[in-house]
Amino acid sequence: MKACVLTDWKELKIMEVPRPVPKCGQVLIRVKYAGVCGSDVNVFNHNHPTATVPRIMCHEIYGIVEEINCADILPYGKGSRVVVCPLTWCGTCEACRQGAFHVCRNLGIMGLHLDGGFAEYVAVDADMVFPIPDDIPDEIAILTEPFAVGFHLNMRAGTAPGDTVMISGGGPIGLLAAMNARYFRASRVVVSEPNPERRANVASFGFEVLDPMEQDIVKEAMRITDGVGFDKVIEASGSAAAWKTITDVCKIRGVIAPVGIPKGYADLKVVQLIFKELTIVGSRVYEREHFARTIDMLVELYRSETWDLSRVIDRMMPLDQLAEAIEFQSSGKNKGKIVIEI
Repeated sequence: MKACVLTDWKELKIMEVPRPVPKCGQVLIRVKYAGVCGSDVNVFNHNHPTATVPRIMCHEIYGIVEEINCADILPYGKGSRVVVCPLTWCGTCEACRQGAFHVCRNLGIMGLHLDGGFAEYVAVDADMVFPIPDDIPDEIAILTEPFAVGFHLNMRAGTAPGDTVMISGGGPIGLLAAMNARYFRASRVVVSEPNPERRANVASFGFEVLDPMEQDIVKEAMRITDGVGFDKVIEASGSAAAWKTITDVCKIRGVIAPVGIPKGYADLKVVQLIFKELTIVGSRVYEREHFARTIDMLVELYRSETWDLSRVIDRMMPLDQLAEAIEFQSSGKNKGKIVIEI
């Protein structure tokens, strides 16, 4: 089969590689769409501490079930349209024993620790594959995995009806976090983003936006919330400047949920954390249950025409342009998701 292989750090090659053979309990999927993520950029640049090479990257996978090597009764069959929850875990560490498999001490992620979706076929554990309803278009189905990040993030933050939510970062994850917050019935969702194109894109989906380069974010937060601060503050940019203000814009006993990974140490105002009795909750990927519930959410959003979800995709590119797609993702110029058409 054809695959784009990271043969060494910063070296991608289109190659013919053996088609994977599904082990017992696995299915073979013919990949149709594969999403590009910031983590792919980190793996490509050798900025991820546990990723290995050679590797077929990509953990955002949508395709067709080609072969089933599993005796269990499954909610899908050969020919079904499916998405992949790209996680594996050991089942024995403390996190797994507590049921927190997605933060397993030995967590494996497709595209980082085992081969992923930038290829014509991929073999996946049968219980990590989920069917997509017939009326949901392919370009919506491929959004499941990044939407699941936003779903889990809002679950971790405890976003509730009536909440005010500020999100730092209007890139793909910030936008999807905002959509999830609205789905969770937050009363007001405000996104801070310095890039004018990304800011305009977020605004086009009906969200309030702020420009941290031109506006005093703390003053704006107090104005918007009548001096109280936001109930929930989601940090999706990894920006050092954002970390300096997240405790300022969060209300007393509010919740801060970071998902953007900062470069180096983050400058956090610990005194405010103490005096305001703030709660900080990390958010990593998603629970399997949250991934499944994300599909239900996407189906509801699509059928209700809440947003034109196809606009979440910035552009489609062929597999042989993956290097260009990685470069474009690295530039931060993409307003939405970059999807590779296999």
